[in-house]
Amino acid sequence: MPDRIYADLHVHTTYSDSTFTPAQVVDRAAWLGLNVVAITDHDTIDGVEEARREAAGHGIEIVAGVEISTYHGSEEFHIIGLYVDTSNSEFVERINLMNRARLERIHEMIDRLKEMGVELAADDVMELSQGSSPGRLHVAQALLNRGYIHALPEAFARYLGDRCGGFVPKRYMTVQESIEAVRSAGGVSILAHPGLTNRDDYIPRFREMGLDGLEAFYPSYSEYDQSRYLSIANREGMLASGGSDCHGQRRNDIMLGRVLVPEPFVKKIIQAVASIDEPDKDTEETR
Repeated sequence: MPDRIYADLHVHTTYSDSTFTPAQVVDRAAWLGLNVVAITDHDTIDGVEEARREAAGHGIEIVAGVEISTYHGSEEFHIIGLYVDTSNSEFVERINLMNRARLERIHEMIDRLKEMGVELAADDVMELSQGSSPGRLHVAQALLNRGYIHALPEAFARYLGDRCGGFVPKRYMTVQESIEAVRSAGGVSILAHPGLTNRDDYIPRFREMGLDGLEAFYPSYSEYDQSRYLSIANREGMLASGGSDCHGQRRNDIMLGRVLVPEPFVKKIIQAVASIDEPDKDTEETR
């Protein structure tokens, strides 16, 4: 661990829905002076090792992470796993199953869009995701490329938003299952951007399930939001994390390093990981 920590603990790559490859993330992090970066792609850990190979010559620690799509009741929440063991075969298989479910969801979206008069092929979307973890942003980009919309936000307003005809809900893993999966892989579970879901009433319940922390540092938060989530984390005895949620050029207003997690909070996360009993491993490799 470096003497001073400059950490962005929520970053995406082309392995999910960012335009930045893992190597580009590392190069930008080095240019910005970051030395701890968590790769937290949606429902995949495939980009972690590539980022680590690139980071070896830059003095940057790559934290193995993942942003897991989950549900509780009828509502969707995202759980971020940090410091997960990418050699844990059971965890890897769970994530791979979710990635396959993503592919099925894309096909169902395309079918629904066809009913709305939108002709889109699965290949149009898969090419954009480079065969990895496809999502709504890739469908939106395909709609833009085909001329059905003039800007990405229009896709969600007309076709892909939660109340639109092309929307298909995610039914991958419950919140509790995701928390248990992350813990089994030796990581800590973080509720992603609770300020966007606006269901703070669920946080104590998720804490009872074993949730370790929540994102108190996030680009769209006001000072009041940040203070509120730091207060909730303190009250519930939880960790505080966060980061830029960088998706590359698809979201130019939220770039790598825009939000960093202050050093004391990063150290608490590291201490929490160290206190977790070592999970069973198939190899002697460490995280």
